[in-house]
Parts: sequence; structure tokens; C-alpha cells
Amino acid sequence: MKRMFLPLRYWLYAITAIFFITSCASSKKSASPHVYMQKQYKELKDVLNGAEVSIIQDSVKVIFPNNVLFATSSDQLSDAIKPTFGHFADILNKYGKTKILITGHTDNTGNTDYNRDLSEKRANAARSLLQEFKVSSDRMFTWGLADRDPIASNSTDAGRAKNRRVEFVILYDVKNN
Repeated sequence: MKRMFLPLRYWLYAITAIFFITSCASSKKSASPHVYMQKQYKELKDVLNGAEVSIIQDSVKVIFPNNVLFATSSDQLSDAIKPTFGHFADILNKYGKTKILITGHTDNTGNTDYNRDLSEKRANAARSLLQEFKVSSDRMFTWGLADRDPIASNSTDAGRAKNRRVEFVILYDVKNN
């Protein structure tokens, strides 16, 4: 009878070992998006000196300096931003396991329909420029938020300039990875 329990004990040890190995592998796999996004965040932070780069859980948010992107009532990106967008696109292309949400914003001057249209055009202008730098269009989504999400007061010229912006939220694509 004692001999019968000896092999059973070895089976229990083997099953326990397999359980621990698989649980370690699955926890490593679930940590992988976090590590991936942390690496991308650090590279963006190093390369995009003038931009505000922040990480919230497993998403990275990038906001370029307010006065570099758009003039009042304009959806034309400044030529001065193109080299920076090139560096930004290089990192986006390096980290292809992500999706990019591009949101356009305006100040509160002008009517609601005009601002909504302008904010969508701003988001699309940023998307088009990234496409010129070979960022895949099926990774990017645009959304015009008009003046709904100000980051500064619209009561001053400086505040309105900060609100004329495009924000990029970079998300790990769990569906395709």
C-alpha cells in the first residue's frame, strides 16, 4: 500500500510544478502590454522634448506645444511641427501593436457647428501628416471634440491658444496581439 502512494505523491508534485509554471507564464504574458507601453512612453518622452507625454495605466497621451500646431480658425499644421511629427511617427511605427486615437480641439470662439467641424479637420490633418510618415491608417481613429474639453481658460489669448490642439492617445491593441 505504501508503494502505491509513492507514485501518487510524485504525480501531485508534477501537477503542482506544472501549475506554478503555467501561472508564471500567464502572469508574464499579462504584464507584457504594460512593459510594451512603458518602453514606448520612455522613448516618446526622450524624443518629443517639447511635447507633454504622460502615461495613464497602459495608455500614453501626447500633447504637442499649443502654439506649434494651429493658428486661430485654422486646420493647417505648422511646417515647424513636421520634423517632430517625423520622429513621433518613427516611434509609432516601431511600436505597431498600438492604436492611436487623435482628438481635435478648438477654443470657444465661433459657433458650435463651426468648432465641431474645425476640430474634426484638425484631427484629420494630424492623421494625414502621420500617414505621410507611413503610420498605418487602420491604426488611427479621429474625433473632433470642438471646445468641450479645454485645458486652459478661454478668457485669455494664451488660454485659447492652448485649447487649439490635437491630442494623441496611444492604446495597446489587445485584439490583434
